[in-house]
Amino acid sequence: MATNLPFILTNHPGREQSATWSRVSFQPGASNTSRRGLLGDLGYAIVLFLKRRGFPVVVLGGGSRIDMFYLMLQRLWPFGARPVVKLDCLWYEAKPFRQFLKACLLRWLDKGVSKYVVWAHREMADYSRVFRLPREKFCFVPYHTTIEADRYPSVQGDYIFSGGNFARDYATLALAVRGLDIPVVIACSNNDALKGINFPSNVQVVGVSHHRFMELMAGSHINVVCLRKGLLHSGGQQTFLNAMALGKPVIVTDPEGARGYVEDGVDGLLVPAGDPLKLREAILKLLNNRQLALIMGRKGKFRASRLDTEAHLAAIARLARDVALESNMAMEPYKRNADARQQGKSF
Repeated sequence: MATNLPFILTNHPGREQSATWSRVSFQPGASNTSRRGLLGDLGYAIVLFLKRRGFPVVVLGGGSRIDMFYLMLQRLWPFGARPVVKLDCLWYEAKPFRQFLKACLLRWLDKGVSKYVVWAHREMADYSRVFRLPREKFCFVPYHTTIEADRYPSVQGDYIFSGGNFARDYATLALAVRGLDIPVVIACSNNDALKGINFPSNVQVVGVSHHRFMELMAGSHINVVCLRKGLLHSGGQQTFLNAMALGKPVIVTDPEGARGYVEDGVDGLLVPAGDPLKLREAILKLLNNRQLALIMGRKGKFRASRLDTEAHLAAIARLARDVALESNMAMEPYKRNADARQQGKSF
């Protein structure tokens, strides 16, 4: 893939966050998907689809509707098809009939996808099983930190922090910390995640801005990411990676989902979901041994430093390059069209 021009066409809006991603051909407008509406997303997908002929590989990750429309177009008009790497596979289980329709659609679109990128090891097997998609098409690429840790001074505080709105299990956390002689701050603005929970007196629930969320995380002693049991799509990667980047010891209640980010007992603790006794044991382990918590936080910070945005997007670029090289598509059309495209650098 030796060329002086970008070889990836993408709708993934990572251009300003990565030196690697600044060298792809980004179709502008992907960051405004919520403002375009259904017809606007279809029009955007058509533009992206028409532009594909000048590139050997397409990376989709700019919104689920746009990605779906693009893959539909490629199925309906397969001539000149390009291999596709599909990012952001944030798939959930639904009620039986809707789940059946979703699985049928994904299998129909699958013929146009070379690789699916997931953020958790367990999703490779789970997605393949639930939607009956080829297991070999799934590839784990670790997610990344999303903060500049230097903006938030980190101290070993005197409270436990837990935050996030998606798929959280604050009922289990409430049981685990009941009676502990330490304050617990939960930052959550999703009322459904808090409904019906009898929080003990040492727990404070707050709704805060993103900036304040990070300040609370940076000032805590322990960060707990308490996820619900039985989820298809894993979650919490952004939260526990940012906490690790701040030097916080983390406890995550999705061992398989966090594998690849956290080594249990080394740079964090992994406990089974929905088990308040195991979660309480993990919390007490760090509370009763501040030196262990400090060392674990330092090791987590080192690990998170290698999982930044640049590392994430560079890994995707390498995967896209490999997909293009493995495809049977001749590269001559790409080379002939090279002079018509903007100068850049190769990966």
